[in-house]
Amino acid sequence: MSLKNISVAFALTGSYCVFDKVIPQVEKLVNEGANVYPVVSYEVAKTNSRFGKSQDFLDKLKLITGKKVISTMEEVEPLGVVHPLDLVIVSPCTGNSLSKLASAATDSPALMAAKGAFRNHKPVVIGIATNDGLGICSKNLGALIPLKNVFFIPFGQDNYTAKPDSLVAKFHLTLPTVIEALKGNQIQPILQEY
Repeated sequence: MSLKNISVAFALTGSYCVFDKVIPQVEKLVNEGANVYPVVSYEVAKTNSRFGKSQDFLDKLKLITGKKVISTMEEVEPLGVVHPLDLVIVSPCTGNSLSKLASAATDSPALMAAKGAFRNHKPVVIGIATNDGLGICSKNLGALIPLKNVFFIPFGQDNYTAKPDSLVAKFHLTLPTVIEALKGNQIQPILQEY
């Protein structure tokens, strides 16, 4: 399936340690013909970490997509309305963002992009990256997995010995997950060995 004429909001939240795996997925979608709007949470827009500077990540996203990175509520609000979307991806999705999605909270541009998709009955693809996925955040996974129009990039325990509650998506499966989500299907198996 080609993604030509498919419009996607790709929203990144603050699991900076996996940006090196996630940002190449944005490029894969663009290479498949998708019209990608890059969106970031407030923290991604301003936080420098040991994994890189925020401005470097924003510059890379702009270079890949050819669009200014959306980092405010005012900028994200037209997505889905003025700029119709076929799908929204939240990846990486932190445990914090996962809990907010499960509670319908929309206090960042990334979550507002997802809300627009829910409002318009469009698919939302989630690529989790959280140290608490099998801990306190597990209830949020349980709330979101069965929902219509919510699809997960397959995930697993990335380090079960040192971080037994940690879950991280297999980000290289973003494109096949998107293709299936556009058909209304959850790619399987959703739980994979890391």
